[in-house]
Amino acid sequence: MDSKRRLTHQALGRDVDHVPSIGGWIGGAGVLASLAGISLEAYLADPYHSAIRAHKALGVDAMVGLIYHQHADQIRSGSVEEHRFVGIEPEAILTYAATLPDTEKEILASFDAVAVDAQLRQYFADARRDWLGMEPIANFWDLGGHFPLYHQFGYVAFLSACALYPEAVGKIWWVRSLHSREKAKILARLYQELDLVPLLFCGEDLCNNQGPMVSPDFLRQHYFPTVKMILSPLVEQQVRIVCHCDGDVRLLMDDMLACGFSGLQGFQFELGIDPYQFRDKRPTVGEKLLFFTGLSVTCELPFGTPHDVRAGIDWCHHWTDGGRGLFVFPSNVTGVEVPPENIRAGYAHGQTLPVTGQRASNQPPWPWGHRSATAGLEE
Repeated sequence: MDSKRRLTHQALGRDVDHVPSIGGWIGGAGVLASLAGISLEAYLADPYHSAIRAHKALGVDAMVGLIYHQHADQIRSGSVEEHRFVGIEPEAILTYAATLPDTEKEILASFDAVAVDAQLRQYFADARRDWLGMEPIANFWDLGGHFPLYHQFGYVAFLSACALYPEAVGKIWWVRSLHSREKAKILARLYQELDLVPLLFCGEDLCNNQGPMVSPDFLRQHYFPTVKMILSPLVEQQVRIVCHCDGDVRLLMDDMLACGFSGLQGFQFELGIDPYQFRDKRPTVGEKLLFFTGLSVTCELPFGTPHDVRAGIDWCHHWTDGGRGLFVFPSNVTGVEVPPENIRAGYAHGQTLPVTGQRASNQPPWPWGHRSATAGLEE
């Protein structure tokens, strides 16, 4: 079974030969060089193609939007540093919202459908040209909502405005989501025209380790309706949409599914998240949830051994009923501290696991659960 068929069959709940795997989220120039089997100097001479080579060596079936480090000392791929927003008050969001159009007609007047169509086609053409046969998984963050206004205003101003000026925040989300909805309409058409794997990976960080960053009721009133609006054209085309899940997402999981997500990615199991409690939730599209998971960037990958990594994947294989709907993928971008041998072990092991669809009667605990990888958490 080739990769495209394996990915598509897993997405649609059909029989596959083994659990599919997805790459694209491996950090660290040195780590990627090691995985590619080249020197650091050779990697730095061409980081993009070297990172692709590293994933090809891992044998992954597909990649999401490729994240790769371009400098030897690069640690992160992106961050929001609050000191850059000193002096910005929540009233800046109120003022900004007042400058935005009030009607859908005005907002969509600036949407260039021809340009967006061309950009999407070019993205997939480039991936198919460059990615050495690994399938591109659609990965467009603007299709999963526009929650993180902190990129523009900082955390303090944004979170304060959510409490002080909820209507203004909601308006900004709505305005930006209208353009995203139109983009989603174009992408929905391209799935069939370009013969794409029927998966989309998107979704924004709504939670930290303590739960939602803002009131769930506020999100239900002002945010989640905009996400549902964006996703609706894709849901109508039966695209399986997988939501990125950082932090403790348990309070918002049902809301995510109601928006049209039919899969979940990530999970910080060290926060007490128990997949046996939500694996049977019914998605909007498909009969069972999909899960992009298995490689923990907060526990087994950085702190464990290859045995620990394999045990974590085996546990995910168990709670997904023998791998049904499971795609091996990191919980986030792997850090520079992760030993390359752990990444190799995880992906290699996942590719040996059959998809049986059989539910076992027992519910074994998380293998890493007897060890605390996060300071202050109870074991």
